[in-house]
Amino acid sequence: SKGHYQATFRSLFGAVPVRVRRLLVCPCHGPGEPKSFAALELGGGTVAPELACVTARYAALAPFGKVAALLSELLPIGGAVNAGTVRNRTQRVGKEVVQLPMAAAVTRPAVRPAGAVVVGVDGGYVRSRHPEEGRHFEVVAGKVIDADGQQHRFALVRDGQAGSAVTLRQALAAAGVTAATAATVLCDGDAGLWRLQREVLPGATPVLDWWHAAVRFEHAIRSGRRLEAPLTNRAERDLERAKWRLWHGRWAGCRAKLMALLRWTRREDVVEAAGSDRLQHHVTDLLGYLERNEAALVPYAARRRRGLPISTAFVESAVNEIVAKRM
Repeated sequence: SKGHYQATFRSLFGAVPVRVRRLLVCPCHGPGEPKSFAALELGGGTVAPELACVTARYAALAPFGKVAALLSELLPIGGAVNAGTVRNRTQRVGKEVVQLPMAAAVTRPAVRPAGAVVVGVDGGYVRSRHPEEGRHFEVVAGKVIDADGQQHRFALVRDGQAGSAVTLRQALAAAGVTAATAATVLCDGDAGLWRLQREVLPGATPVLDWWHAAVRFEHAIRSGRRLEAPLTNRAERDLERAKWRLWHGRWAGCRAKLMALLRWTRREDVVEAAGSDRLQHHVTDLLGYLERNEAALVPYAARRRRGLPISTAFVESAVNEIVAKRM
């Protein structure tokens, strides 16, 4: 024996003082000096798994400070001391929970979808508790829908292009989606999400979310309605025609109409009108947004008639459940 030391084992029923004895390893076990080990192994720490489970379960649904106050009332002899204690316990549980699905995805043979799949990705921002690393960090949530209508959800924290691509590839592999799977990827036009798509699913068909494009058209139309009567008719008519051409997959005609409208807003008689600067700003933003996502513009009307998705609305439920509900 090399002596002992005092430790505290925290459980649902209170703090239990324990006396841990240290023993020396016999030299016959191998060369070198004998080393010491504890006769009582407390696992990953001095917190019982049941207490860690209860703490993490509540902390996944409410702020850490509220959980600490709740556990102090429910478990007055073995609850959490403060918000920092709840945070540390939850993070330890989270690291174990994250590793389990990843290891299972590697060892488990993935079930390949019978036909093409639809992958929708969207992002949400969560306030970071590390101010030196940035005010917010981004959580990417998505959903995979196969030909039979079965849905698979996934989520990851975007912490760099390489790490995010590996995590996304593992999440899609768990749903049976590989780089060779025929897939259609819908996105809101974020450049980072498109880079992830090109790296993980290079052969997929990208589709820009129609809702985000339509919202930008609506902003420009509303700003055009604030012009004077002779001018507002021209602005509204051209924007509606450009939107109609984009809806039917005529991107070249849509761009030509928007560029002509942008040149019209810079005319001397139009610039002097009240609200023309706002219209010019919205048209410029709309044109730049569509040009950046030119490769993902499709005939939306034809896809709608065939019953194919044209919006990332089916991903919003995953974002709300993973991000909004937690915060």
